[in-house]
Amino acid sequence: MRRALLVAGMVASVWLGVRAEPPDEPQMVSIFPFGGQQGTEFNATIRGRSLDRVTSVWFDCEHLSATVSGVETEKSSGAPKKAPARNKSSSGGPQQLLSLAVKVAPYAQAGVHYLRLLGPGGLSNALPVRVHAEPAVQEGDSRHEQAAASQSITAYPVVVNGKLVARGEVDYYSFEVQQGDELRFDALTAGAGFDPSLTLYEPTGSWFRSDRLTELEFNDEPISYPGLPLHATLSYRFPKKGRYLIRLGGFLGESGPDHYYQFSIRRASPDDVANDPMRAAHPTPPSADVAWEERTWKREVNPDRLRVLWSRAVPSGAAIPEMPVLKIDDDPHGASSDPVPVTLPILIEGTIERPADIDRVKFKVKGGDRIAIEVQTPQKSLPKFNPYLRVVSTDGDEAFTNVHSRLNTCGDTIIKQVEPKTTYSFPRDGEFILEIRDITHIYGGRGFVYRLALRHQVPHMGEVQIGSDQINLAAGEVGKLSVDADQEEGFDGEIALTVDGLPEGVRAVMGAELEAQTPPPYNPGKIERFRPESQKATFLFLSDPSTPATVHPVEVRVMAQPAMKGKMGRPILVKRILFMVVQPGPLVTDDRVSPPAEAR
Repeated sequence: MRRALLVAGMVASVWLGVRAEPPDEPQMVSIFPFGGQQGTEFNATIRGRSLDRVTSVWFDCEHLSATVSGVETEKSSGAPKKAPARNKSSSGGPQQLLSLAVKVAPYAQAGVHYLRLLGPGGLSNALPVRVHAEPAVQEGDSRHEQAAASQSITAYPVVVNGKLVARGEVDYYSFEVQQGDELRFDALTAGAGFDPSLTLYEPTGSWFRSDRLTELEFNDEPISYPGLPLHATLSYRFPKKGRYLIRLGGFLGESGPDHYYQFSIRRASPDDVANDPMRAAHPTPPSADVAWEERTWKREVNPDRLRVLWSRAVPSGAAIPEMPVLKIDDDPHGASSDPVPVTLPILIEGTIERPADIDRVKFKVKGGDRIAIEVQTPQKSLPKFNPYLRVVSTDGDEAFTNVHSRLNTCGDTIIKQVEPKTTYSFPRDGEFILEIRDITHIYGGRGFVYRLALRHQVPHMGEVQIGSDQINLAAGEVGKLSVDADQEEGFDGEIALTVDGLPEGVRAVMGAELEAQTPPPYNPGKIERFRPESQKATFLFLSDPSTPATVHPVEVRVMAQPAMKGKMGRPILVKRILFMVVQPGPLVTDDRVSPPAEAR
């Protein structure tokens, strides 16, 4: 009887009502146009899902603002699909178009800012919005994929906002120049896998065709490589006055509803190499803790490198000296000359100034010495400049290199890659020679600059990696945040993690989760020289059903603090996360469920 009453009570509670799932968070796919001129207003359309309940727009800068002017379902989306699971709004549901009126203040910083949407479901993902100084115009309504129908540009500098939607579509633009003019052309993209290309033409005509075009210049990107932008850029000095054309298309003719671009024309400048049109408007200072990167070619390696590393460890209290700097000039130190003797620690600055150039230094170690070599490439980097480091004894026996060799999962292919950081423990006393060159013997030049730290290892906390930059927590539910902490150079202590600035009613506790089972690598090679040990931690965010919803995103800070042998290092900021609390939907009833007779 007690069991029957329990079941009746459960069914009655379902009949009375259930709390609906919280609304899906908005999900943005693209924005067009993806930028505007300083001191102007422009209309933009965001394509995405779950946009019908967006209430406001959030920017990373107070000098940009926007208001929502309307939303509609994209005609090609078809009938609405079944509602997706929470936090998976990008995987189902109809595509929607959200209209915005964006205002850019005159003093807004030029460069890339970031936009997010706010709604009952929380905060959306971020999309880039580029602010520029040049006047902006829209691509014309009529198609101009033939030279004869090209869109005329009457004045420059100018930024044209356009898109390539139809399969194989290209856009032609025409313009006038004076003799000796040197212009720069850029085709910029905000993502969505769009790879634009530019082709410059002169309408020369011929005996057979009066509309014949002569190609003058072409640019896709010089090298396709992970992490490098897909923008197309070319500069050209025009030898004679006249009318010219430029064609903008996608690599292999790709196109689509999110293939948007900004095409700009301006006069070339000596500063063009340093002025990246897609640079961040608010770059993080290199000294900021949150910007820590250790195993990249672009992180800074300066004379105070030891002090910086010890700031992520537990200092012993002894004074930490700066590393002396050795500048290796054009004077060759190749295989036919004596290497420069150095004492650890040392910071070496040099240039591979010509093909087959090799710089060499000589140093002594004791058995058991654990050293680290870090290389920075301030100018040219991978894939153009591939620094190859080789440490050999004075007898010519190789001790180690910075080439990580491993087998792929199929077991029949060896993968080799030069690494920006290498560690090694010497088994015995000796004198060794460090050789520095490009991995090929056919590249070199003034831009092949390197900075190399040759030092003893400092056990320290490395990168603390957190994938999420936003959290939308439904009141009464549990949220999760995974943290991966690298332990560099033999660090065997602990890392304390805390979260500051949580919204009212939310608390964070440490949790444990079952890690996904992954097969061991087939043959990772000498992985201990090139990869740090890493530990995973999990934060659980707890809230009550009565926890108040947040009106605006709250910035929370994840802090990490190294600990060794009972002593603590200083707390370090490792991530800023935008956090919102959302309320579940209203109470709904289901009249189709009748209570059993025992409950009437």
